[in-house]
Formats: sequence, structure tokens, C-alpha cells
Amino acid sequence: MTPFIDPYCVSVFVVNKTAESPKYLLIRRCGKYLPGTWQMVTGGILEGETAPQAALREVQEETGLIPNEIYCADFVETFYMKSLDKIMFVPDFVAFVDTMDVTLSPNEHDAFEWLSFEAAKEKLVWSEQKRAIHHIHENCVLKTPNSLLRIDPQELNAKQ
Repeated sequence: MTPFIDPYCVSVFVVNKTAESPKYLLIRRCGKYLPGTWQMVTGGILEGETAPQAALREVQEETGLIPNEIYCADFVETFYMKSLDKIMFVPDFVAFVDTMDVTLSPNEHDAFEWLSFEAAKEKLVWSEQKRAIHHIHENCVLKTPNSLLRIDPQELNAKQ
């Protein structure tokens, strides 16, 4: 038995720090699963893909944005997913972008907002999401993330 757990999906907080204060991107789900809820970028990890590769791909697919920096957020969301009757462990990432020009994936999301930390935290539904954004704000946005957590987007693109 291995002591490791393979992640099933990822969460990515997209941040624009070029505004007067940092802005967090939240997107509103549409469709069958949790319609109307606001969230960060989330998505499954494809077979043969690493969690960082999935993070980059999901940001590009769901928002049209291309991050100039990505970091492992050094945070794993842990929660019970009622629909699957499973405990989920979801690694979190933070992606920094220079533009706020979002193009949504219309089958998954129908609205987006760039919000302050306080407003984004208030709009998130789940307690683990609120803990995650607080951790990211304190450790990755207000101060420079540890360089050991940096993920090179060019390397990820080269591996895909």
C-alpha cells in the first residue's frame, strides 16, 4: 500500500495584482452540477496529466487567461463530496495574470467577477474554499510565495 494519494481534481485561484489592489477571479457555475455557485477555477485531472498541468489547462479552458506565474499554494482542500459519498483531497494553486479579459467556457460558467479578497471570500460558499483563499491571500498575494512553490508555465506547456 502506498502512503500517497493521487489527486482527482485541482482548484486554482486566479489573481490580478496589477489593479490598485489584488483582485480575485470568481466564476459562476451553470449546468447540472452546483448551478449558480461562485467558485475559483476547478477541474479534473486527465489521465497522464499532473496536477500542475491540469491547473494550467483548466485556467486556459475556463477563462481564456494565460498565467504569467503559477504557484503550488501549499494548501490541500479536504471535504466530503455528498454526490460521490467520498472524501476529497484537492491541491490548490494560485495563478497570477496581467489581464482581466476573461472568456468563459459557456457550458460550465455563465458569469465572472473580479473581486477584492474580502468580497471573494464572502461570495464563496464552502468553508474549505474560504480557508483556502485566506491562506493564499496571506501566503501568496500579500507576500511573495516561496520560490520552491513556483511552477514554470513554459515547462508545463512543453510537457503537454
